[in-house]
Amino acid sequence: MPPRFRRPEPMTTFELVPDDEREDAPDPDADDPGAGSRRLADLRDRAVTRWHALSRRGRVAVAAGTAAVVVAAATAAVAPGLLDARAERLRAEAVAGLPGVVSDLSEPLAETWELANGRGAIATLPGGLVLTIEGTAVSALDAGTADEAWRREVGPYLTCGPPQGHREDPVAPSDVVVCLSGESDDRAVTVLDAAGDVVGERSLGPARVDAFDEAAPDDAPIVVPAAAGAIAVVEGATNATAPWPADDLPDEDTLRELRADGWVDPTLRLEDALTGEVRGEATLRLRPQDLEECGMMQDDGSAPELTVDPTVDASVSVATLSVCGAVAHLTPDGTVLDTGAADGWAVPLPGGGHVVAGAESTVLDAEGSVVVTVPGWLVPPMVDDAPHSSYLALAGLGEDSGELRLASYGPDGTERWTAASEEYGAVLARVAGVVVVQGESGFAGLDAATGDELWTRDDVLRGTGSPAGDWVAGAVTDGTRLLVGVSGGDGRGHRLVTLDLRDGTTAWERRQPGFLEWLRSVGGHVVSFDGTTHGLG
Repeated sequence: MPPRFRRPEPMTTFELVPDDEREDAPDPDADDPGAGSRRLADLRDRAVTRWHALSRRGRVAVAAGTAAVVVAAATAAVAPGLLDARAERLRAEAVAGLPGVVSDLSEPLAETWELANGRGAIATLPGGLVLTIEGTAVSALDAGTADEAWRREVGPYLTCGPPQGHREDPVAPSDVVVCLSGESDDRAVTVLDAAGDVVGERSLGPARVDAFDEAAPDDAPIVVPAAAGAIAVVEGATNATAPWPADDLPDEDTLRELRADGWVDPTLRLEDALTGEVRGEATLRLRPQDLEECGMMQDDGSAPELTVDPTVDASVSVATLSVCGAVAHLTPDGTVLDTGAADGWAVPLPGGGHVVAGAESTVLDAEGSVVVTVPGWLVPPMVDDAPHSSYLALAGLGEDSGELRLASYGPDGTERWTAASEEYGAVLARVAGVVVVQGESGFAGLDAATGDELWTRDDVLRGTGSPAGDWVAGAVTDGTRLLVGVSGGDGRGHRLVTLDLRDGTTAWERRQPGFLEWLRSVGGHVVSFDGTTHGLG
């Protein structure tokens, strides 16, 4: 069958102005009050006549064209708002579930709950729960409402964990809770699951909570709750002392005097809390250069002496033993983290693994193997939506210049860019392609791909670098905005400042009393601590 063609309908034009009317023509109806109504009626009648003259297809074409004009006009009026809302939703979806992310920061947050009577948030659990201790009981509260999900009586002198990490550490929820209770000469360990049910208990005998626990026997080990149902145990430390050298720093002779007084290098051991099975151990080897970071004590009229008390810290991702400048690390499965040339603290990375920062920083994977080494002091962002895409470090330019520049290195350690300004130090966040950094005078937003400066704010921080100056206690994001907890060192209270990541403008600000110690995201909700734990929403 040959193709069939339909003759197109003739194009029809509606004229809503009489043919003989011109812009410069005088108005013939200026003196006739009813002329306007009659002209509108005439135009309406002419339009209706032409409408009826159209075929059905012609009417459809005209209606469709009119609808397109109406839709286009409506879209032009609302599209910017809709597109911006859609972009915010996509940015929120891109960061959902990452550490440091909350649901929405578009409106000012208000306090929704407070933990009274000195109760503090000591850990986080799956499902957005906050772990707290009250007397002899441990309980889990909803981070959004403070409603109690469960409560369990454990015993006196209670301590539970693993505790919150450092300010810069990403906070991951704990699947189990390890609690120590009882007198120092007869401590017991209780393991709870995330629902608060008792998994098991075990007697530990004498144990100290830290090196300064005078109620425990001198030879009692230090025992603290650790991650993944474990306890961190330190034995071998002694009360040995050595004199601080006059007009000099401690050296090899000081270490020899310390060992002669009975010093034994301590060992960090990670045990299954219920079975006692050893998962791993690491002995801390004290060296002369480590003594430079020791403390000093001096009684009235006596010569100053070294203080070499060990400190044990067990977070969700790593257990650490430190004495002066020496450290030893164990992951929850007992893997020893080799600090290598950096010889420093291992800090967890948001995407997994750790970084050991120093003059040359080492990135380790979850198994403790070296991933890459980068020059300079690696500074992981507090909030990061692209972990391991590149590494940010403070690198020196020239051996004698003493200048530091924030630089970006690829996964293989190749330098990608160096920031133009010298003052950039701490990295608060890398979100939506923007790196937010803190400098001497405030904040700046850098392009994550090039290091180019996108915006600066020198009016947010006051007196940075001085003891009474402002400092950042934490940061969280919703993918579009960054909430920064700014605390004042002079007792002026603290501020919650929310910056738009795109241009650095302040979305909103809230002033609060008290010294802010930390600000975190728990289950998509903002939780802060200023001596009292607060929920914000």
